[in-house]
Amino acid sequence: MTNIIQSAITHFFEWALSGLLDGLFNICKAIIDQANQSLPVVKTWYAIFLSFATSLVVVVVLGRIVMTILKEADESTDVTWANIIMDGIKSAAVIPVFVFLQGFIQGSITLPLLKYMFSSDQKFTAKSITGMNKVPGLKDVGISLPLQILFLLIFTVVTVVFFIKMCVFVADMAWYNLTIPLAAMSMATESFDYSGTWWKKYIYYNASIISQVLCMSLSVWCFTNMAKYGFIAFIASIGFGFLVVKTPDAVKDFWASTGVTKSAGMGAMRMFQNYFRNH
Repeated sequence: MTNIIQSAITHFFEWALSGLLDGLFNICKAIIDQANQSLPVVKTWYAIFLSFATSLVVVVVLGRIVMTILKEADESTDVTWANIIMDGIKSAAVIPVFVFLQGFIQGSITLPLLKYMFSSDQKFTAKSITGMNKVPGLKDVGISLPLQILFLLIFTVVTVVFFIKMCVFVADMAWYNLTIPLAAMSMATESFDYSGTWWKKYIYYNASIISQVLCMSLSVWCFTNMAKYGFIAFIASIGFGFLVVKTPDAVKDFWASTGVTKSAGMGAMRMFQNYFRNH
């Protein structure tokens, strides 16, 4: 009787969680296939942001011209008209450059890599977990039914987190597109330049999502090949699954090496210094 109940519970969780995992993976594949498409509402807001940023550029340039004229009267400025003109030209050039940069990185590097990772024939199913007691290195451990269910729940949580991250990736890519005009506007200012942070953070974000999708792919591969490679594949599957939730430290170090955080802090200090110097 006990064996019948355990078998029924096992098959129920296999059916429920396997269906959930397979469904989430299919949705994630669909997200990757359509991630390069733009929603009409995003295009509308991009036009609004572009108009707003263009107006701000005009205001900033005019303000700098007025300030330069006033400071030239008492010879208290080193800023020339050439500086203002060059900043205005760079501001206008940044928009097409960043649009090309975003399209190239996302369309030619990130999405093809993600599609390749998802094209694997490996199948993430609960049968791999329920057969864990046959895996070399785990035979003598005594993998009980509750432990099998626990592993099912762990990988279900990892898959749900992965699904949410893929959804957030699409939304973040839209925001990077929307903020291109603001990055261009910042080029026209004297002490505030968001464009440097924009492209460095954009590259880091793409590297981060690639690393996490790769971790998910490696976790699935290790998980479905436990019977062949034994206990080491089991350990690696859990480790790579955890890195889906937590960005790998190597990628975080890559972000830290860009110096954006440090340069942003120094930029803020310069802004405060300029403010107090002028007042």
